[in-house]
Amino acid sequence: MSVSGRARTSRGLAGWAVGPGVALLLLAGLCVVTLSVVRDGPSVHLDDVVYGWTPGRGNGPLVPEVLALLVVDLATPALCVAAVAAITAALCLRARTWGPALLVAPALGVLTLAVLLGKNVIPRASPRLPDVLGDYGSYPSGHTATALVCAGVLAALVSGLDPGRRRLAWALAAGWTLLVAVALVWLHFHWLSDVVASMFLGSLLLWLLLRWPLRLGARVAPPGRRGGPAPGR
Repeated sequence: MSVSGRARTSRGLAGWAVGPGVALLLLAGLCVVTLSVVRDGPSVHLDDVVYGWTPGRGNGPLVPEVLALLVVDLATPALCVAAVAAITAALCLRARTWGPALLVAPALGVLTLAVLLGKNVIPRASPRLPDVLGDYGSYPSGHTATALVCAGVLAALVSGLDPGRRRLAWALAAGWTLLVAVALVWLHFHWLSDVVASMFLGSLLLWLLLRWPLRLGARVAPPGRRGGPAPGR
């Protein structure tokens, strides 16, 4: 085998090792947090510590509270999903391809099922039960998971249609997710472990769809660009 052939084989093996490896790490993180919550482990103690450090709604400075409430309202799952669906439809029409929809539809569908399953299986009350619990539990945070996945698929769409803006798109997606998580914990709408678990869940879902094994991000680019590198590489 030639040197170039061995190099390609090595890169291929490394790619297969990294793909499932990252997925397993994210899954392990989600399982560790979930077991700790269910068994009243260390994460619950940390939740109490962070709860004591944060003011909660109506008890902190006015400006941060107003900003946090605005962020939480904008991150309402129904609103996020509707916005992403509208943007996806517009991109499909503009690019004349179903590629964006083939990425966004599975992401939102699996996300919804996973969050609802967790909330029904793990009966955990939120710090402000009357405000945000309703008929479901607090774990995992639907706001955080939806913010992460919706921002992530939008970043993937931007990466596929305009690769030059890839880094900016992913930086904005990460910043928005962190802002939503902080706002929820600051207002005592969720425990810290609720939002951390949702970050693991959303990241795992995006990894499985975009990088390994499905690589649906490659379908986003217009037909003339699909021969190039996959988004996010």
